[in-house]
Amino acid sequence: MDQAPEQTTALAAAEGFTSIAIKLPEDLQERILSFPFIHAIHERYPKAELHLITPKTEIEVLNLLPFKAYYHEFERKDVRHVFHVHRYCVQAKIYNVDLFVSLTDHFTDACLGLGLRAKTRLGYSDRYKGLVLTHKTPRPRAHHLTEDFFALYRELLGDSVDLRSKVLSRELEPVVKVWDSEPYIAVDLGSETLGTWAPLVSLFEGQRIVFFSSRGPEKYQLEVERFLRQLPKKNQYHFFAQKTWIDLAKMMAHARGVILRSGAAAALSAYTGTKTLILYETDPQRDGPFYFLSDVCVLGGKAAPAALSEVAERAQEFFRLA
Repeated sequence: MDQAPEQTTALAAAEGFTSIAIKLPEDLQERILSFPFIHAIHERYPKAELHLITPKTEIEVLNLLPFKAYYHEFERKDVRHVFHVHRYCVQAKIYNVDLFVSLTDHFTDACLGLGLRAKTRLGYSDRYKGLVLTHKTPRPRAHHLTEDFFALYRELLGDSVDLRSKVLSRELEPVVKVWDSEPYIAVDLGSETLGTWAPLVSLFEGQRIVFFSSRGPEKYQLEVERFLRQLPKKNQYHFFAQKTWIDLAKMMAHARGVILRSGAAAALSAYTGTKTLILYETDPQRDGPFYFLSDVCVLGGKAAPAALSEVAERAQEFFRLA
């Protein structure tokens, strides 16, 4: 079937992209959920230079992408309004941009495309952003965040991304070598009190369980050893104090499965390809990690004893624990 004239024109104009700049979301979970879009852009333009304008915090997660890209730090306090845009673009040293894409709802982010003198500027048309964009579309409502980003791809190329497509991080080495030959379950302590997960792990037997904290291991430094000593002796326990999100991703990638609550760590686990069991506290249809090459199991987010019993039972089946 022949393509519509406007689609043919869009595709023909897009063939020459050799330098692409993308402004990523500031929230870490949204940033990771934008990875399927970045994979799609790279697959469409494999020879293009890819420049990612990203918040400085947790910038290391971009090293999980399995292809080359240039990273440019961005701090909102340094680009508070449009008068700061030119200064930032000069300092960023991103040259000859053919395509600029803003994945955010900020007007100043959309203005970055002008500052970079991008020939094609793509983003959401809500409010005033459409004034500085050459290609725009209303941000979808009541859709998954990843589908929000795919709407921009569709606007640019007149073509859709196959929503059944799944993406995977680069291959990761085990962060603790011995664990690669000694299977383990990873459990996120999150920001909760240590005792919250004790009833859950007591339902396992003969397992190696590695605790970690996606909110920062320093919170538990003083009490973790006492906590581990108090757990039932029918399992082996470790506490993993990661220094970076890359360390955390490496640990997750070699686990038999990861148990955690919804959030950035859940998206990270799914991106590494690990079986991920999530106690969801928000709406998984909006921000669940479903576009990554891993098996994901979503349960309700309450931590009542009966619910934890269901979590343990599902984990036994989901992780195929013998």
